[in-house]
Amino acid sequence: MGSLAKRSVFTLLMLVSISFSCVSWALPKEIEIDRLLLGVETALDQEQWDKANTRLIAVKALDDGLPARYYYYRGQVSLKLSSFEEAKQALETYLKREGKEGQYYRQSLILLNQIEEQETQVQQEQRRTSMASHLVLEDRSHRTYIEKLQSLYLVDSARDALELHINTLLSNHRYIPGRYRSDREWRGSLYQIQVRKDAISIVEKRANNQGGYRMNQDQLSVYGVNPYLNTYCDSVGDQCWIRHPETGKQWLELEAKPKAADDIAEAFSHLLRHMQGG
Repeated sequence: MGSLAKRSVFTLLMLVSISFSCVSWALPKEIEIDRLLLGVETALDQEQWDKANTRLIAVKALDDGLPARYYYYRGQVSLKLSSFEEAKQALETYLKREGKEGQYYRQSLILLNQIEEQETQVQQEQRRTSMASHLVLEDRSHRTYIEKLQSLYLVDSARDALELHINTLLSNHRYIPGRYRSDREWRGSLYQIQVRKDAISIVEKRANNQGGYRMNQDQLSVYGVNPYLNTYCDSVGDQCWIRHPETGKQWLELEAKPKAADDIAEAFSHLLRHMQGG
């Protein structure tokens, strides 16, 4: 057979193939939708969710008065593919169209309940993942904070670095009423801390009414307390406070500089976390 004849035969075969293809797809839309939905049912029976999804997409592309069962199938498949909002909308559409008399009324309600449960599980898992990521970042920030202080104060011990830093801040930002300073008369208050094994000792030097001062000592056990301290600034009294980690009451009295109070509270928080094993 010559090359021309071969080309003619090939062309004829292609035309026949195209003709058969056109005939096989030349169905009225409503019949083609039934054919595709029958394929969806088969795919669902075989738990071939991607295949069912592909056929549902083809059905929607025809968009010629979709039958109610399309929305039920769409709800099933979207749920299996974790497209919860799409599944919910499809099932709600089915129920609104068919009502209680619908063939898949009960099954649709069951699927809606499953969507609600799975959405809750996903949200809980997302919160756990987010919290875990936050804790990782927080732990990294905590280590970086301590390492900077160790470098600043030229010490190897994290406790020593934190103690030195807190005492420096407490000394620099102690409360002195009315900005009064005198070498002969002590006014206001000053705190210094000493880190023990499992507690923090706080020594307070506070002015008395005779121009002198008195010494008070308190001790804070680090176990069982919230390591994140809060601050409060009183513009009328011209002072800031760090609140006690157990009672929430006014605890350490400082000058009226909110940023400084926050810095001291942050340093205390890092110390408590470190001593608690964080």
